[in-house]
Amino acid sequence: MWAYGLSILAGVLLFLAHPKTSYSFLAFFGLAFALEAQRLNPRRSFSLAFLTGFCYFFGLLYWLTGVMTEFGGLMFPAALGVLALLCAYLSLYLAVPLWLSQKIGLLRASPLNAIFFAALLTAFEFLRAKVPFAFPWGYLGATQYQNLFLLQIASLGGIYAVSFVLFLCNYGAFALLSQQRAIPTLALVALVLVGAYVYGARALEQKSLQGTPQRIAIIQGNIPQNIKWDPKFQRETVAKYLALSQKVLKEKPEVIIWPETALPFFFNPTKELSQQIISFAKENRVPLIFGAPRVVIQGDEPKVFNSLFLLDKTGLIKGIYDKQRLVPFGEFIPFEKELPFLRTFAVASGDYSPGIASGPLALSAKEIFGPLICFESVFPDLARRQAKDGATILLVATNDAWFRTSAGPYQHFAQAVFRAVENRRYLVRVANTGISGLIDPFGHIIMATPLEKEASLCIKAEHLSFLSWYTKHGDVFAVLCSVLSLLAGLKYLGRRKK
Repeated sequence: MWAYGLSILAGVLLFLAHPKTSYSFLAFFGLAFALEAQRLNPRRSFSLAFLTGFCYFFGLLYWLTGVMTEFGGLMFPAALGVLALLCAYLSLYLAVPLWLSQKIGLLRASPLNAIFFAALLTAFEFLRAKVPFAFPWGYLGATQYQNLFLLQIASLGGIYAVSFVLFLCNYGAFALLSQQRAIPTLALVALVLVGAYVYGARALEQKSLQGTPQRIAIIQGNIPQNIKWDPKFQRETVAKYLALSQKVLKEKPEVIIWPETALPFFFNPTKELSQQIISFAKENRVPLIFGAPRVVIQGDEPKVFNSLFLLDKTGLIKGIYDKQRLVPFGEFIPFEKELPFLRTFAVASGDYSPGIASGPLALSAKEIFGPLICFESVFPDLARRQAKDGATILLVATNDAWFRTSAGPYQHFAQAVFRAVENRRYLVRVANTGISGLIDPFGHIIMATPLEKEASLCIKAEHLSFLSWYTKHGDVFAVLCSVLSLLAGLKYLGRRKK
């Protein structure tokens, strides 16, 4: 029973390290209790590891029950069951590597085993972003979004590098907790941690990132989700966004940005409400980026996309970006044709298609926005692709009204910090109900709006062309961790054969 208690404790400590509680220091040692549980009861290794993962993800994603009951129409017991199934699936990405660590002897503390352990856990985080219907929410590294010194290594290895350091620290804490010969292991952990912090300190002293400054207006309409798609409120919604945009014109913005699906209807230049948007851009000679659904007829079948539009100062559509990564059961239903009953679990419409227009939105040759719509901001490779394709500022347009004031919006905002640091870009975040804000290339949160408040403000960001090591080379570090994991397995098999 003691081992099960330690497993539960580990899961609780890990989710408390994330926003909204943000006890980020717990991420350095919380997992050590799960490793000690494995050591105490190796026969129950997998079930103990699964219990840790389940407690972790259930505490992390508790707010999804509110989304499913309020907007998905599910009864609370059904919503709880769906959440439990999701958490059970996500738990495997923690349970399997913990179980493997015990099976292949990585819990015998040593510096080499510490490296293999951290690499194995990091490889499974990487895998979670690459599988079909990926859901890479709750990376351990995401807990450090306010730790400016540590998170700078994300410019080298992405968020995976931060997770690796944390897994290594947890292994060192386990070596100490289990009273094994911990000194060599702790020496390695200290060396890596100090190295990461020294790199971070030097990066934060860097003053060479300079680009073209731009005044950007961000508009937070604060449209409640329960009326957002009601046709009766379409005119009211457009009027509110236009009024907030008119208000900020006195600060002379060079571009105005509205959030994801700010327009709750198909944007069509021939329709009255769409013409109001075009007229605003023409009359005020200001470009406008806004979210709206669009429909394209492909063959005989209409396809709907969750899109961002760029209007230039003459009111012409200069660019369109379609959301590439859709939310399972929110924007599409996996295997719906084969299993039609799955539509019962859809939170929203479930009718969107993956995008066909995926490039950056260019105001000019040196002013290029790299768009990420909502869920896409949790995928490091999507932001990297935008920067590599020429984006000089990253733009996250989202609607977090689904989550109200739960931990959801805070966890979502934290992800954006890593996309900025990974690619050394200013990141502008525009959300319907918040959190909107500006993050600089080193992870400083320059501005953040409160939740569920209207906001119209002008911020200043710089368009940068510098490419970080991560932007140039991608997930080399995560791939290296995967290779090290395989080597750990081969080492174990060789020992067994001998």
